[in-house]
Amino acid sequence: MACQSAAWADTSLVLHSAAFTLSGSTDTQTIPLPDTWAQRDLPVRGSGVYVLEARLDQLPTEPWVLQFDRIAPRYRIVLNGHLLGSDASTSAKPPLVTPQPIKLQVLPEFLRPGLNKIEVEVGYSIVAGLSVVRLGPATELLPPHRQQMLLSQTLPLVLNVAGAALALFMLLIWWRRPSEQILGGFGAFWAIASVRNVSYYINELPLPVQLADWLYFASQVLNTMLLGRFAMALSGMWLRGYSLALLLTGAVLLPLGVWAAWIDELGLARTLAYPVLMTLLVPALVMMLRSSLKLGAHLQLALAAGLALVVSSALHDHLYMRGVVPVTSLFWLPYAVPLTLSVFAWTLIERLVDALRHEQQLNVELENRVQQRTQALQQANAAKSRFLASASHDLRQPVVAIGLMVGLLREQIRTPALREMVDRVDEAVASMETLLAGLLDLSRLESGTVQPRRERVMLQTLFDAIDAHEFEAARHKGLDLRFRPTRLAVRSDALLLEQILRNLVSNALRYTDRGGVLVVARQRGTQVLLQIWDTGRGIPASQQAAVFEEFVQLGNRARDSRLGLGLGLAIVRRAANLLGHPIQLRSEPGRGSCFSLELPGTEAIQSAPLRSPQPQQPLSGRRIVLVEDDSGAREALTARLQHWGAEVLACDGLPSLRETMATHPAPPDLLITDQRLPGGSGLAAIAHLRRLHPNTAALVVTGNTAAAELAVLSASGVPVLHKPFRSEALLDAIDQLLQPLTESQV
Repeated sequence: MACQSAAWADTSLVLHSAAFTLSGSTDTQTIPLPDTWAQRDLPVRGSGVYVLEARLDQLPTEPWVLQFDRIAPRYRIVLNGHLLGSDASTSAKPPLVTPQPIKLQVLPEFLRPGLNKIEVEVGYSIVAGLSVVRLGPATELLPPHRQQMLLSQTLPLVLNVAGAALALFMLLIWWRRPSEQILGGFGAFWAIASVRNVSYYINELPLPVQLADWLYFASQVLNTMLLGRFAMALSGMWLRGYSLALLLTGAVLLPLGVWAAWIDELGLARTLAYPVLMTLLVPALVMMLRSSLKLGAHLQLALAAGLALVVSSALHDHLYMRGVVPVTSLFWLPYAVPLTLSVFAWTLIERLVDALRHEQQLNVELENRVQQRTQALQQANAAKSRFLASASHDLRQPVVAIGLMVGLLREQIRTPALREMVDRVDEAVASMETLLAGLLDLSRLESGTVQPRRERVMLQTLFDAIDAHEFEAARHKGLDLRFRPTRLAVRSDALLLEQILRNLVSNALRYTDRGGVLVVARQRGTQVLLQIWDTGRGIPASQQAAVFEEFVQLGNRARDSRLGLGLGLAIVRRAANLLGHPIQLRSEPGRGSCFSLELPGTEAIQSAPLRSPQPQQPLSGRRIVLVEDDSGAREALTARLQHWGAEVLACDGLPSLRETMATHPAPPDLLITDQRLPGGSGLAAIAHLRRLHPNTAALVVTGNTAAAELAVLSASGVPVLHKPFRSEALLDAIDQLLQPLTESQV
């Protein structure tokens, strides 16, 4: 039994020899330290007792420590009969942890002058042995111990925890972007390797030793499989035979490890399995090196050095676990793996960043293209609007002339055959007028020039007006058109609400072949639910949103104008949005539809008295000035007004108006003027005439649909009648303007 002495105040004691007894044996022999069991042909696991002696000349007066550079994870240390320390493990077998450095505080009363006896009981699962033992002042031994702990435990632990965090980050990227298979496979490999390396530094795993031992073994097998598949994905070389070899290796070795752990022979399983795993790693390393050739020179060098370091570290650690390498060594893989994998992670993340940068560039290019296309569409839309405004104005002029002249012709023809022909012409003109009026309504609603004038609206009055207008169409088709009587009133724009309801009823009658149409109003708290039910053809759910678009007609592929033009529901939606009245559609093909409009309710008001029937010459005795640059429209309007009994002074523009008023100084009852005139506008004509006769009523008739023009007319406050219009609409507008004058004369 060896002994060493020293003066405590001068230097610490370094014990280089001990008496050793293997558990279960009575043979005791003195051995040098450090001691590695395998180098003495002992097993790499088991338990034993080391007895060391230290001679002191005198007792120390400052704190001392007992320090082991490497000692088993399970130990019990006694100094002169006093217990200095033992591990806290309660498992039957020592934990799967390699020898670690420890330090134990030595109280002065534990020491004695002369010979001091240190008994060290140890138990190993792997890498059995013992380092030299140091006994000395804490101030002298603690600094190198801290440095050793930093290098041997703290540093690899931090490296692998950081690696596990980065691996988790890669797995999260893979989870959100499944296409990043290379990044995901590498992250899985790194996560397993990092968790295994971290576990080397945990003295007591919360698992049975056999299970923990198998998990270590399984992690080696899985990492080999993952690294092989990662190398194939990285290089783009899918080797069918190599992939099959990886799968077969996992299918054989994992169950083999379970059986070996069960009979406590995993050491033998490792001896058989590790050469196979090392062989399978060779193609993976070759493919990874080939992939690195596509990178820059500095990355190639870093990856090559990293791979060489990992291979040499794996070989070293294998020899270390078998006891070939001294017990004072360390596992190299916990250092080599995080460093090498960090280089790989760097290259992979650079690839990901490059891909994201490329994707961002593509998005920017796409946004630029979308912006260019949007600008082109806006320009095309503006050109379309200008064209439609110009074409609409030019179309409305002859249409209004045709409509007025046909109306005059119908009133004068008595022959049935000719009357039927004129009626057909009148129907065609009415269809054209409806189309142009619908386009105008859409243009006005989209331009923002229509400002709702909300007031109390009696629904029964509205029902009566629409019933009178649509009754004949319903009777002609043999349909039952019913308006349920109501006393409810709502707050809305009377004209827009009538337009909405008229379009909905007309549309229901058009697409109903049997049964009828029912219009009802129901009180819903403070709201009024207006519903239009029909027993018509119904609308499939997939097309219910489309019917509110312009020129969409279901079941009218031939575009028969008698079935409408596809503008009614588009106007309904825009007008309802403008008024803030939510509109809903429920429909079932073959059974009918229900359009619902939600309106704010209000108190009912008395309906206005009905006007008396119009006389045969309602404008008899009236003097009207007409300003219209289009000769056809001017002649038709003149004939229409004269047929109603009015005296008409027709002008073709502002110069003509000035001349006419100079020769006819008497004040007129009404000025009817087109908006677009040579040398000025209709508003300029009104201003000129009112300078001469301030109280003259004025009406603008226009076919212009340009948003800017409509906004100017709306802001002027002058009544506007949009071309084309029927004779009844013209007479009604004139009557509303002249009625206050008649009442004042009375």
